[in-house]
Amino acid sequence: MHHKLETYSLATGHDVGGPKAALFELLLSITIEHVDHLAAEIQREVEREPVTRVWRTPYGQRCQVLVPVRGVQVHQSRVVPVTTGWMLRYVGDRPRLVTAYIKGR
Repeated sequence: MHHKLETYSLATGHDVGGPKAALFELLLSITIEHVDHLAAEIQREVEREPVTRVWRTPYGQRCQVLVPVRGVQVHQSRVVPVTTGWMLRYVGDRPRLVTAYIKGR
C-alpha cells in the first residue's frame, strides 16, 4: 500500500497522481511525509466500510471502498471521504490498492 501512495496518490510530480496529491495536501495537510498516517487510516477504515462498487476489467476484479480519513497538523480535526480502489487478479488473491483520492469539487 505504501508504494502506491508514495509513487501515485501523494506524488506531486506524477502526471495523473499530482492533482490527487494536491487535494490531499489542501484538504487534509497530508503530504508524502505523512504516508504512514494515510496508510494506517485507509487500512483501519477499509475493514469497517462496505464495498461501494464492483466491476471486471481485463486485469481482474476491481472494487471501490469509500473511507473516512482524518487529516494531520492544522487539519487534524477534519475528516474527508477518500475513494480507494482495489484489484483482485485471481480467486484467492489479496486485494491490492490501485488508487486513493479525494473527489474534486
